[in-house]
Amino acid sequence: MENRSISRPTIKDVALACGVSEATVSYVVNGKKTLKADTRERVFRVMREMNYHPSAVARGLAQKRVHTLGVLFGVVDPVACLIEPYVCGVLTGVMAQAQKQGFNITLFTEQWKNPEESAPALRDGRTDGILVVGPQLNWEILDTLNQLHVPTVAISAEPRGNASSVDVDNYNGAHQAAIHLLELKHQRIAYLSGNQDLASYQPRHDGFCAALKQFNVKPDPELMLLSRFDGTLAFEQTLQLLNLSEPPTAICAGNDKIAMQVLEAARSVGVSVPSELSVIGFDDIPGSSQTTPALTTVRQPLHKIGETAASLLIKQIVDKEYEIARTPILLAPELVIRNSTASASKI
Repeated sequence: MENRSISRPTIKDVALACGVSEATVSYVVNGKKTLKADTRERVFRVMREMNYHPSAVARGLAQKRVHTLGVLFGVVDPVACLIEPYVCGVLTGVMAQAQKQGFNITLFTEQWKNPEESAPALRDGRTDGILVVGPQLNWEILDTLNQLHVPTVAISAEPRGNASSVDVDNYNGAHQAAIHLLELKHQRIAYLSGNQDLASYQPRHDGFCAALKQFNVKPDPELMLLSRFDGTLAFEQTLQLLNLSEPPTAICAGNDKIAMQVLEAARSVGVSVPSELSVIGFDDIPGSSQTTPALTTVRQPLHKIGETAASLLIKQIVDKEYEIARTPILLAPELVIRNSTASASKI
């Protein structure tokens, strides 16, 4: 029995069947030119009959655009990104803006390694530009994409080269969190930071320390611990703090995951929150309102961050004359007061 491969119909086949030029079929497919209604209907009918589907790659080559945004993740494991509250919040904003402007999204499943191994996949024509979410400070990715002339927008990153940067105002957020505790008359406030190799670390640290200075409270190195945003160190660090001869009356956490581990550790040793220990987080992820007690935190506008970043990237893609923002775009945080903080006078 002869084995024949079934060839896919081409734009030339459609044009011949319709009795029009290939250019006319292309105009119908891409909507680039006003044509007579009967011509459009005839082309679409033949396309359906022949089961013809335009090649996205070919259209991209012709238009120099594939209407697709790439998303590359930083410290978050790409496989686990869809259950990571921060990433989900940002991605919903990215996807909403992409859908609004007729773009698709490609998620890169391999994290950045180095320019030689990772750059080719980011410039192979599958995407028109790249959104980089939470890159580590020592990554060369933004410099590399700049050198390759790939439109790029970074989320939660230091601005580099021609890459715009979008983030929450981390300094202001941490400052608000510390001010809240200080206004509740707390003096011994511990701080469990996030990853030191991420862009959010320094402004949050500086915002916290500035608030202490504003209230004439000297930072105590014994209470300032380097933690991790995934919360893996926070339980033991909280026990360490609570075992001090003079333990803190409040803990300011680098994010809500850290804060949730603080609550768990306090509960494990019988320390009541907030009557014996006030706790405040950062992010306002969905679960923060469901903790016991409900977590006071600083809300990031994650959806808005994603929307803004996607909008900036699309502007770079469609308008080659677009003036790229050289300073980071910082969106305002919001203090959300719940039940995990109380006046130090109650302690």
